[in-house]
Amino acid sequence: MSRNRRIFLAIVVVLAFVLQLSVFPQFKLLGAQPDLILVVSIVVAVTDGPVAGAIVGFFGGMLQDIASPQVMGVSALTKTLAAFMAGMLKDFFMTYSILLPVLLVFFLTFFELFLHQGVLLVLGQEQLPPLNAATIFASALYNVLLTFIIYPLLRRFRFPVKEESLSMAKRA
Repeated sequence: MSRNRRIFLAIVVVLAFVLQLSVFPQFKLLGAQPDLILVVSIVVAVTDGPVAGAIVGFFGGMLQDIASPQVMGVSALTKTLAAFMAGMLKDFFMTYSILLPVLLVFFLTFFELFLHQGVLLVLGQEQLPPLNAATIFASALYNVLLTFIIYPLLRRFRFPVKEESLSMAKRA
């Protein structure tokens, strides 16, 4: 991955975090709101590989943890695992259309929400955020709708890796 791509992804994560905190709480439906950071990390995992997706998921989740009153590191852990899983699962599919990230975002939203609740439960968090089937399904659908916007944008801004110069190749 090129240096420009890394800088671009860092900006995308910070922008996603700002939108997640400021804009998306206004779009609650059935108690659910979209999780832009999860969508970005899964799309990065599909386009750039599991490690890049896990790094984006970790830093985005850590930003969410800093702004949250819950236990530090839970969102970072769950988003990292979901993004890494997306990057690993993409190799099992033979399609490179938008259908792959849509399906991965849909199913990994369920995975991330259940894992998040499970980790909080294991850590003894007294006040767990309420989760029911309608909320989980609405979150997954919200995230799928975001995927139709985020996936084309992140694919469009791919930065080519500079090749070695000819003088370096002649020396070898």
